Amino acid sequence: MNLAHLPEDIPLEVASMMPDMMTTGFHGAELADIQLGDTVAVIGIGPVGLMAVAGAKLRGAGRILAVGSRPNCVEAAKFYGATDIINYKNGPVDEQMLELTNGQGVDAVIIAGGNSDIIATATKFVIPGGTIFNINYFGEGDELPISRLDWGCGMAHKDIRGGLTPGGRYRMEQMINLVVNDRVDPSKLVTHVFEGFDKLEEAFYLMKEKPQDLIKPVVLVQ
Repeated sequence: MNLAHLPEDIPLEVASMMPDMMTTGFHGAELADIQLGDTVAVIGIGPVGLMAVAGAKLRGAGRILAVGSRPNCVEAAKFYGATDIINYKNGPVDEQMLELTNGQGVDAVIIAGGNSDIIATATKFVIPGGTIFNINYFGEGDELPISRLDWGCGMAHKDIRGGLTPGGRYRMEQMINLVVNDRVDPSKLVTHVFEGFDKLEEAFYLMKEKPQDLIKPVVLVQ
Protein backbone atom coordinates (compact mmCIF):
# COMPACT_ATOMS: atom_id res chain seq x y z
CA MET A 1 0.00 0.00 0.00
CA ASN A 2 3.04 2.28 0.21
CA LEU A 3 4.34 1.61 -3.31
CA ALA A 4 3.80 4.06 -6.15
CA HIS A 5 4.49 3.46 -9.84
CA LEU A 6 7.64 5.29 -10.93
CA PRO A 7 7.59 6.65 -14.49
CA GLU A 8 10.46 5.28 -16.56
CA ASP A 9 11.86 8.73 -17.36
CA ILE A 10 12.60 9.56 -13.71
CA PRO A 11 16.13 8.38 -12.79
CA LEU A 12 16.42 6.27 -9.65
CA GLU A 13 18.70 8.74 -7.90
CA VAL A 14 16.11 11.46 -8.42
CA ALA A 15 13.28 9.18 -7.29
CA SER A 16 15.15 8.47 -4.06
CA MET A 17 14.77 12.12 -3.07
CA MET A 18 10.96 11.97 -3.11
CA PRO A 19 10.12 9.71 -0.10
CA ASP A 20 12.20 11.79 2.32
CA MET A 21 13.88 15.04 1.24
CA MET A 22 11.18 16.31 -1.08
CA THR A 23 8.09 15.31 0.88
CA THR A 24 9.57 16.54 4.19
CA GLY A 25 10.56 19.92 2.82
CA PHE A 26 7.18 20.35 1.18
CA HIS A 27 5.47 19.35 4.43
CA GLY A 28 7.24 22.27 6.06
CA ALA A 29 5.82 24.62 3.45
CA GLU A 30 2.34 23.12 3.82
CA LEU A 31 2.09 23.37 7.61
CA ALA A 32 3.80 26.74 7.80
CA ASP A 33 0.52 27.87 6.23
CA ILE A 34 2.20 29.99 3.55
CA GLN A 35 -0.14 32.35 1.76
CA LEU A 36 0.25 34.17 -1.56
CA GLY A 37 2.83 36.93 -1.27
CA ASP A 38 4.11 35.93 2.18
CA THR A 39 7.66 36.59 3.28
CA VAL A 40 9.12 33.26 4.40
CA ALA A 41 12.35 32.29 6.14
CA VAL A 42 13.90 28.84 5.66
CA ILE A 43 16.56 28.04 8.25
CA GLY A 44 18.95 25.39 6.99
CA ILE A 45 19.46 24.67 3.29
CA GLY A 46 20.58 21.09 3.25
CA PRO A 47 18.49 18.81 1.01
CA VAL A 48 15.34 19.06 3.16
CA GLY A 49 15.65 22.82 3.55
CA LEU A 50 16.15 23.21 -0.20
CA MET A 51 12.90 21.39 -0.79
CA ALA A 52 11.25 23.65 1.78
CA VAL A 53 12.42 26.58 -0.35
CA ALA A 54 10.93 24.94 -3.44
CA GLY A 55 7.71 24.19 -1.57
CA ALA A 56 7.44 27.77 -0.29
CA LYS A 57 7.78 29.06 -3.84
CA LEU A 58 5.08 26.69 -5.10
CA ARG A 59 2.80 27.78 -2.26
CA GLY A 60 3.10 31.37 -3.46
CA ALA A 61 5.66 33.00 -1.18
CA GLY A 62 6.61 36.43 -2.44
CA ARG A 63 10.00 36.54 -0.73
CA ILE A 64 12.08 33.64 0.59
CA LEU A 65 15.05 34.27 2.88
CA ALA A 66 17.25 31.17 3.13
CA VAL A 67 19.82 30.65 5.89
CA GLY A 68 22.97 28.72 5.03
CA SER A 69 26.63 29.05 4.18
CA ARG A 70 27.92 26.30 1.86
CA PRO A 71 28.31 27.74 -1.67
CA ASN A 72 26.70 24.81 -3.53
CA CYS A 73 23.69 24.86 -1.21
CA VAL A 74 23.39 28.62 -1.63
CA GLU A 75 23.35 28.26 -5.41
CA ALA A 76 20.77 25.47 -5.17
CA ALA A 77 18.62 27.60 -2.86
CA LYS A 78 18.60 30.38 -5.44
CA PHE A 79 17.68 27.84 -8.13
CA TYR A 80 14.72 26.64 -6.05
CA GLY A 81 13.43 30.14 -5.38
CA ALA A 82 15.34 31.85 -2.56
CA THR A 83 15.36 35.63 -3.07
CA ASP A 84 17.80 36.39 -0.23
CA ILE A 85 20.62 34.43 1.42
CA ILE A 86 21.63 34.88 5.06
CA ASN A 87 24.97 33.45 6.16
CA TYR A 88 24.79 32.63 9.87
CA LYS A 89 28.57 33.03 10.03
CA ASN A 90 28.17 36.75 9.41
CA GLY A 91 26.24 37.45 12.60
CA PRO A 92 23.08 36.54 14.53
CA VAL A 93 20.38 35.27 12.18
CA ASP A 94 17.60 37.22 13.86
CA GLU A 95 19.47 40.51 13.49
CA GLN A 96 20.22 39.88 9.83
CA MET A 97 16.63 38.80 9.20
CA LEU A 98 15.20 41.94 10.78
CA GLU A 99 17.67 44.16 8.94
CA LEU A 100 16.71 42.66 5.57
CA THR A 101 13.00 43.08 6.30
CA ASN A 102 13.36 46.65 7.63
CA GLY A 103 12.47 45.46 11.12
CA GLN A 104 9.16 43.91 10.07
CA GLY A 105 10.09 40.23 10.30
CA VAL A 106 8.60 37.36 8.31
CA ASP A 107 5.17 35.78 8.01
CA ALA A 108 6.40 32.20 8.35
CA VAL A 109 9.52 30.30 9.32
CA ILE A 110 10.44 26.77 8.27
CA ILE A 111 13.16 25.27 10.46
CA ALA A 112 15.19 22.62 8.64
CA GLY A 113 18.43 22.86 10.59
CA GLY A 114 20.08 24.39 13.63
CA ASN A 115 20.66 23.62 17.29
CA SER A 116 18.25 23.62 20.22
CA ASP A 117 18.19 27.44 20.31
CA ILE A 118 16.89 27.84 16.78
CA ILE A 119 13.18 27.91 17.67
CA ALA A 120 13.88 30.69 20.17
CA THR A 121 15.73 32.54 17.42
CA ALA A 122 12.79 32.18 15.05
CA THR A 123 10.38 33.71 17.57
CA LYS A 124 12.45 36.90 17.44
CA PHE A 125 11.66 37.62 13.79
CA VAL A 126 8.34 35.93 13.00
CA ILE A 127 5.51 38.46 13.03
CA PRO A 128 2.59 38.31 15.50
CA GLY A 129 0.12 35.90 13.95
CA GLY A 130 2.92 34.14 12.08
CA THR A 131 3.82 30.46 12.01
CA ILE A 132 7.01 28.59 12.84
CA PHE A 133 7.04 25.04 11.53
CA ASN A 134 9.84 22.68 12.48
CA ILE A 135 11.03 19.78 10.29
CA ASN A 136 14.37 19.52 12.07
CA TYR A 137 15.17 16.63 14.44
CA PHE A 138 16.40 17.70 17.87
CA GLY A 139 18.29 14.68 19.18
CA GLU A 140 20.15 16.25 22.09
CA GLY A 141 19.36 18.19 25.24
CA ASP A 142 16.44 18.16 27.64
CA GLU A 143 14.70 21.39 26.65
CA LEU A 144 13.94 23.66 23.71
CA PRO A 145 13.76 27.03 25.47
CA ILE A 146 11.92 30.05 24.08
CA SER A 147 11.85 33.60 25.39
CA ARG A 148 8.61 34.64 27.05
CA LEU A 149 8.89 38.15 25.60
CA ASP A 150 9.88 37.04 22.10
CA TRP A 151 6.88 34.74 22.08
CA GLY A 152 4.73 37.74 22.98
CA CYS A 153 4.04 36.46 26.51
CA GLY A 154 1.74 33.91 24.89
CA MET A 155 -0.50 36.67 23.51
CA ALA A 156 1.05 37.25 20.05
CA HIS A 157 -0.50 34.29 18.18
CA LYS A 158 2.98 33.08 17.21
CA ASP A 159 2.15 29.49 16.31
CA ILE A 160 4.94 26.90 16.81
CA ARG A 161 4.40 23.53 15.15
CA GLY A 162 6.40 20.43 14.32
CA GLY A 163 5.79 16.99 12.93
CA LEU A 164 6.63 14.12 10.61
CA THR A 165 5.85 14.23 6.92
CA PRO A 166 3.01 12.02 5.64
CA GLY A 167 3.92 8.95 3.62
CA GLY A 168 2.15 6.32 1.56
CA ARG A 169 1.28 5.74 -2.08
CA TYR A 170 -0.95 8.78 -2.56
CA ARG A 171 1.66 11.14 -1.12
CA MET A 172 4.33 9.67 -3.39
CA GLU A 173 2.05 10.01 -6.41
CA GLN A 174 1.67 13.70 -5.56
CA MET A 175 5.45 14.12 -5.45
CA ILE A 176 5.83 12.29 -8.76
CA ASN A 177 3.16 14.48 -10.33
CA LEU A 178 5.12 17.58 -9.37
CA VAL A 179 8.29 16.19 -10.94
CA VAL A 180 6.85 14.86 -14.22
CA ASN A 181 5.07 18.16 -14.81
CA ASP A 182 8.25 20.17 -14.23
CA ARG A 183 7.04 21.91 -11.09
CA VAL A 184 10.18 20.91 -9.19
CA ASP A 185 13.50 19.28 -10.11
CA PRO A 186 14.95 17.26 -7.20
CA SER A 187 18.01 16.29 -9.25
CA LYS A 188 19.85 19.36 -7.91
CA LEU A 189 19.97 17.64 -4.51
CA VAL A 190 22.04 14.70 -5.74
CA THR A 191 25.73 15.58 -5.90
CA HIS A 192 27.32 12.12 -5.55
CA VAL A 193 26.09 8.85 -7.08
CA PHE A 194 27.66 5.49 -6.26
CA GLU A 195 27.03 1.99 -7.59
CA GLY A 196 26.92 -1.11 -5.35
CA PHE A 197 26.83 -2.13 -1.68
CA ASP A 198 30.60 -1.72 -1.38
CA LYS A 199 30.15 2.05 -1.73
CA LEU A 200 27.88 2.41 1.31
CA GLU A 201 30.71 3.17 3.72
CA GLU A 202 32.13 5.85 1.44
CA ALA A 203 28.72 7.48 1.10
CA PHE A 204 28.13 7.42 4.87
CA TYR A 205 31.50 9.07 5.50
CA LEU A 206 30.53 11.82 3.08
CA MET A 207 27.38 12.42 5.13
CA LYS A 208 29.48 12.60 8.29
CA GLU A 209 32.24 14.83 6.95
CA LYS A 210 30.02 17.11 4.80
CA PRO A 211 32.56 18.32 2.24
CA GLN A 212 31.87 21.62 0.51
CA ASP A 213 30.60 20.00 -2.70
CA LEU A 214 28.11 17.67 -0.97
CA ILE A 215 24.36 18.04 -0.82
CA LYS A 216 23.19 14.41 -0.93
CA PRO A 217 24.91 11.15 -1.89
CA VAL A 218 22.97 8.23 -3.35
CA VAL A 219 24.01 4.58 -3.53
CA LEU A 220 22.31 2.58 -6.28
CA VAL A 221 22.07 -1.18 -5.78
CA GLN A 222 20.59 -3.02 -8.76
